[in-house]
Amino acid sequence: LDATFSHDLASDGKVTASNTRSGDRRFRAANVADAKHDTYWATDDGVTNAELVVEFKKAATFNIVRLREYLPLGQRVEGFAVDQWSDGDWKEFANGSSIGNCRLLRTQPVSTTKVRLRITKAPVCPAISELGLFLEKS
Repeated sequence: LDATFSHDLASDGKVTASNTRSGDRRFRAANVADAKHDTYWATDDGVTNAELVVEFKKAATFNIVRLREYLPLGQRVEGFAVDQWSDGDWKEFANGSSIGNCRLLRTQPVSTTKVRLRITKAPVCPAISELGLFLEKS
């Protein structure tokens, strides 16, 4: 486990978001890849369907996606999907109905230059503290 989670590939990429709460740096997209559980990305009130994109300079390969919500604000996400950039288009490779404290998604190895997290259902604005990408070590 230590070897698998020793390096978060998302920290090597550039993270952008479709919306950031009031344009405030305290809620910026990059917070999801800073390895701190007390920082998070959030959207404006009323923006409940939003996206985060991690873009790499060269293809990254991973098979575990780790998602975390900022729980002091409560569990907010009721639906999400994760996509990879492939052949000039987004292709979904994982989805779920909740994130909570920690959601691990194991997949077949994915090699891509971009990963997108889509929040597809939330009663209020999402507050995401981590979008991590890892390659399981054997």
